[in-house]
Amino acid sequence: MTKARNLSLLSAVEAGATTDQTKADIDALGINRGRKNLIINGGMNVKQRADSHSTEGYGSLDRYTMGLSGGSATMSQEDLTLGQSDIPTRFRHYMKLNCTTGNNNCGFYHYIENPSELEGAYVLSFYAKGTNPAAGNFALSVQSSYGTGGSTGVNPHDGTLTVTSSWQRFTVAITFPSLTGKTVNDANGTTGINVRQGGSDTGTAAWALDITGMQLELGSVATDFEHRSYGEELALCQRYYWKDTHNGMVLTATAANRVIGCIYFPVTMRTTPTIVAEVPTRITQFSVVDKVLAGGLAETSQITPNRADVMFSSFSSGSLDVDNSYISNTASGKYITANAEL
Repeated sequence: MTKARNLSLLSAVEAGATTDQTKADIDALGINRGRKNLIINGGMNVKQRADSHSTEGYGSLDRYTMGLSGGSATMSQEDLTLGQSDIPTRFRHYMKLNCTTGNNNCGFYHYIENPSELEGAYVLSFYAKGTNPAAGNFALSVQSSYGTGGSTGVNPHDGTLTVTSSWQRFTVAITFPSLTGKTVNDANGTTGINVRQGGSDTGTAAWALDITGMQLELGSVATDFEHRSYGEELALCQRYYWKDTHNGMVLTATAANRVIGCIYFPVTMRTTPTIVAEVPTRITQFSVVDKVLAGGLAETSQITPNRADVMFSSFSSGSLDVDNSYISNTASGKYITANAEL
């Protein structure tokens, strides 16, 4: 039997409304329209690498890379107080970018793949507070690079952002140009969103930026932030970066000082990743005692977006039984990582 339509609910959507008006009405009614936010980890919930980092590049919050450009800053995940009412209560975390020595272009960057999918009107929204750089505001830019062999990139938005000590929601209308006649290489093309100290602002004054709820969606109306489960957000992040301990990895001894194992990534990665493997210090034979290892080398082979073979060898101590299987039970601090970031 077909379920009857709730006409009283649907009547709230105005007849003859524009696409953006209908979109906003449907959002207000709580109807699930499918995934709308193109920004991954917009709620700042996932941090596979570390709680914070103070060096250029990726290092703490997934999908956000930091540029220093001669400045000094720390990016970190911070907690929102349960029950706070400054922003919607479902938010649990925010990014803090604490710059102790400013310089031009010091800030954060977020990259979205497949620029061939962005055309026409979009809207960027987020919550932010903090203190402004020396010039009195941040630069906020959106840039599309069409990849190797692609057409010349474009800057759909170059503007400024001025924050206060109180949380505010900001919305930015962005119009991506027509793709007609353009050549786009999605393999390494990107759309980058960055908030930074402006290019002409070389002041060294300290500043801080707190930000969360980053969302980029189709249309010109900013709707409520799309909260995804932690598991779903983690899986989206793992397309670009994956980190895990050795614990539980099955290894086979092919020589007295060599073991080989296979890693299967939890999701298909964006491209063939770069693997970094730290040598385990302890492995356990299924029916015998632990084998304690020291020194050694780690090598990888047969790497695809789905799997990689890992070999540990040349241990300075610890002898293995050839053809026997082992399980790695290395203490925390030894990891295998796969990096396919943009």
